[in-house]
Amino acid sequence: MKRDYTKEIAEFWPTIMQALNDYGDKHPVIECDIVKRQVLAWSGQEYINSISERTREATRRQFRRATAAGGIMVFIRDSKNRVLQSQVYMPDDTSESKPAPEA
Repeated sequence: MKRDYTKEIAEFWPTIMQALNDYGDKHPVIECDIVKRQVLAWSGQEYINSISERTREATRRQFRRATAAGGIMVFIRDSKNRVLQSQVYMPDDTSESKPAPEA
């Protein structure tokens, strides 16, 4: 079951957009560490290769679809609750206000 991190994503959204502006041409994965209060941009393939083998291929497909359509994949890392989950935002979502995740 996915946790709802809508509030946290909204809080980090300006920094997420800055990371996308800075590294968007490299198709990054953005990670929001809510415990450390950090936003990091990673090479998409490098990041996906570092996650569990169980979810790697599905994440890779989702990442390819998202980036091909101009979207962005954001991972929320919550080490306190042992959660790492992704959200995909498409181009129409990437505005100044925090978007709703793709269903």
